[in-house]
Amino acid sequence: MSDLEKKKSTEEQEENKNVLDLDKEETETESKSAEDASGEVSETESSNSPDEAEDASLPEQEDLEFITHESVRDKSKMAEGEVIEDEMLSRKKTRRRSVDAEAAKVEKVQKIAKKNLHFIIIGAVVIIVAICLLVFGVRRVMDKRAEENSEQPLSAQEYEKNENEQVNELITSYYTCYADGDTDSILQYAYPMSDDEKSYIQMYSEYVEEYQDITCYTKTGSEDGSYVVSVTFNVKYQDVNTVAPGMDFFYVRTDDNGELYMDNTYSPFNLTYQEYTLDQTVVQMIQDYQTGDDVIALQNSVQTDYDQALQADAALKTMVEETLANAVNTWTAEREAAQQKAEEEAQQQVQQEQQNQQTQDQQTQDQQTQAQQNQDQQSQQTQDQGQQTDTVTETENRAWVYVNDTVNIRQQPNESSAVLASAARGAQVRQIAVTSNGWVRVRTGDIEGYIRADYISAQPVD
Repeated sequence: MSDLEKKKSTEEQEENKNVLDLDKEETETESKSAEDASGEVSETESSNSPDEAEDASLPEQEDLEFITHESVRDKSKMAEGEVIEDEMLSRKKTRRRSVDAEAAKVEKVQKIAKKNLHFIIIGAVVIIVAICLLVFGVRRVMDKRAEENSEQPLSAQEYEKNENEQVNELITSYYTCYADGDTDSILQYAYPMSDDEKSYIQMYSEYVEEYQDITCYTKTGSEDGSYVVSVTFNVKYQDVNTVAPGMDFFYVRTDDNGELYMDNTYSPFNLTYQEYTLDQTVVQMIQDYQTGDDVIALQNSVQTDYDQALQADAALKTMVEETLANAVNTWTAEREAAQQKAEEEAQQQVQQEQQNQQTQDQQTQDQQTQAQQNQDQQSQQTQDQGQQTDTVTETENRAWVYVNDTVNIRQQPNESSAVLASAARGAQVRQIAVTSNGWVRVRTGDIEGYIRADYISAQPVD
């Protein structure tokens, strides 16, 4: 026997020994079960086979024997009356050999990789460069096609079906949020959006399970980075098995950061209700697009599929023509009532503001009139005082007199004249003269002025 054969034989013996050691406990359990079964068989067949009965009565020697493949076969033969192949042992040996073979393959691959590492790195770099060139080339082709398309009328352009991945991702994300009624997240993809449209989406999404089979038919718009997109889909309604084909239109633009978004000013909702002002240039472009033969053909195809779906499923027909129709009618009525209420409140607010303004203007006018009247009155009084001053005469009449009440001493002999001081009841003052209009010129200390004559007494006042 050659050295190679001896080595291979030794490895097989070691492998068999390891496998038998691992299976020893299982084999003992199986052997005990086999002996129990063998005892029962021996009792049943003792009358027909005395020799077997005698063998069965011998004491068990299993614990003293080394369990081998042959002993397992003998015990199985005793238990079942026939030879049972030990497939477990064979499978474990095969599995062990497979593991060793796999390990050898892995080790071989690792050695080859280490030996040829620089070639692997060069190959990876080449692949990366090739991918970059491919992406760049595809992008250049798309940009060139977009430039060529932008110079053509939309009706003359051909559809690009699901070719713009950015548009596809944008539209798919939009419909995912739409089906969930997530109007906050949907603003990441479509804006501006009015409160009414948010309300409509939340209402409609209650009946929608998901949008399926979304397909984007894209044409290049007249503006840089703009696209006109027709979208076909199948909408799965709640508790309805058949999907309903549908079609929408969107105007996609590029923002300042180079990201695509749906200009929701031209969404199906706003084109219907026109809550935002429309650019007539864009409107004309959309009209040109919608008159194209391919758009009309696509609409007719979707409409045909839609009609067939409704005819095939009564539940879908009920959902669309009754349940959804009633929900939309209710939403529309509530919207109109809310708008009417808002208009009435706005009108009332305007009227209230007008009334407040009129009141304020009247108050201002009254204040101005009163100020003018006061000014005129003051001017008249000044004029009267001047006239009185010019006509009043004084007659000298010196005497000591008394004040019979607390009074003001004025600069001129009239009540509108400035007050110089006051004299208390019972005060003695020096009378200098008497005026022709009923005032007395008096002096007290360093002050000289006029007091009405009826507040002067010649006798001391108690």
